[in-house]
Amino acid sequence: MKKLLIGLFIFVSLLGAAAIFLNIYLKKQLQEVIENDLPKSISLTYEDIMIDSWGGNAKIENASVNFRSNDSLPGSKVQNATVSLQGMNHWDYFRNKNIHFKNIEINADTLIHYPNTGIKKSTTDKQEDSIDNPISAKNLEHSFQIENFNLITDFIQIRNPKTDQTELRTAHFNLKLKGITPTISETPTRPFNYEQIQLSSDSLYYKLNAFDVLTIAQVKWDGISLILDNTQIKTIISRTALSKQIKSERDHNNLRVKQIIVDSLRYGHHPSKKMYIDASKLELKQPSYTIYRDKRLPDNYETKPLYSEKLRELDFDLMIDSVLISNGAITYEEKVSGTSQAGKLDFKQIHASIYNLGNTYALGAKKTKIDIQALFMTKSPLRLKWNFDVQNTQDQFYVDGSLKDLPATDLNAFTSPNLGASMKGSLQEVYFNIAGNDSNSHIDLKMKYDDFKVSIVDQGKKKKKWLASTLANIFISKTSNREDSGFKEGQGEVQRNQNKSFFNYLWINLKEGMLKAMTLLD
Repeated sequence: MKKLLIGLFIFVSLLGAAAIFLNIYLKKQLQEVIENDLPKSISLTYEDIMIDSWGGNAKIENASVNFRSNDSLPGSKVQNATVSLQGMNHWDYFRNKNIHFKNIEINADTLIHYPNTGIKKSTTDKQEDSIDNPISAKNLEHSFQIENFNLITDFIQIRNPKTDQTELRTAHFNLKLKGITPTISETPTRPFNYEQIQLSSDSLYYKLNAFDVLTIAQVKWDGISLILDNTQIKTIISRTALSKQIKSERDHNNLRVKQIIVDSLRYGHHPSKKMYIDASKLELKQPSYTIYRDKRLPDNYETKPLYSEKLRELDFDLMIDSVLISNGAITYEEKVSGTSQAGKLDFKQIHASIYNLGNTYALGAKKTKIDIQALFMTKSPLRLKWNFDVQNTQDQFYVDGSLKDLPATDLNAFTSPNLGASMKGSLQEVYFNIAGNDSNSHIDLKMKYDDFKVSIVDQGKKKKKWLASTLANIFISKTSNREDSGFKEGQGEVQRNQNKSFFNYLWINLKEGMLKAMTLLD
């Protein structure tokens, strides 16, 4: 019995000594890899390495990793990270040099990324290692697999590599991947293959331009559905400050969306390397958009393409089968004079459906169709149906619409400060049809109205111009009741101002149709 215990003790001691020796050996091997075998564009510092050879586990504590960009500017860096490697098949590694981990987890304080500036690498750097994806198939001589990967970081920042200013930041970022294997074709959207993904993050901030920022309270992505909670695009300075800083007209924006859901989202690159984005459905719940424009500033004379051209000219393929907007609201404010308040137009309870939003179908195969219902100026039902073929280079479009039960006085919040005109009466029913393209359009309109009068106002003195008002009302037919059908009709031709938006185009069509219907002039 004593000999058996002694033998067992010696065996266990030998196993322990072998484990200690193997741990020391593997630690040394890992240290040598870090010091000598990493690409020159990657540097790694750490406080300590712990090895559990029997379990195939390792931990690197208080590590910092720096990735240098090709153009000698900063690339990316991970600060104060703990890296846990679990379940490595070390026998397969020793025999075949294959790398296979059951779990890898990285907990980091901060991850900072500097986007590539696009400056080409100089010829003197040809012999240096590039920053190509280190786990792509072309950069690995043996197989590579991670069964489960988890990245947890308190903060992520994307900074401008020249100014070091933060352009994007997010908090509590968590990324889980299953079944990671090397990718054969490298693309920015998928640097490696994976079977499943779970991503979540809080407090996303992204600087869109010098004036507007995007914020999202929470992001969730499971590889199929993308959910964004409390999304906002907002101009970060006041209306007055914006007007002082810009040289021509520009919208002051405040867009809020309670929730955005994208179903069956797919993205990637075609063999031609052109990027694509597909989704079966996009939902926008309770969007609210306030737009303010200071018309006292000079016009912006940049050409404004119609939406069909914008979609057609995207540098990536897009197709969203359906877009659903529920319970939305839009307020448009326009300031034309320093002596009067801004004119205002309101759209409430907006419900809209958009189909075939994209640019991948052939000419004549489909049309982008838009159906909108809303309450205009609080209580007047508005309906708009609009369609166009994205591939039609003439940008032909068709709009059918109707507006009902609008007291003319409701328009005074916009027409009085902006046009110097106030109105009385009621627009009982308005129906219109517009067919147009990028250059010109034709409108057919009919309307039923009664007791319509116009008052022209001196905006400076806030007084009615009696002569101008009298002359205006001479040429306006005050009611449509004298017509057999109860409607007055108007048709007109409109030339588009290509420096103005589609909604300006829509407005001047409606104005032309209403003038032809209501006035006694041909």
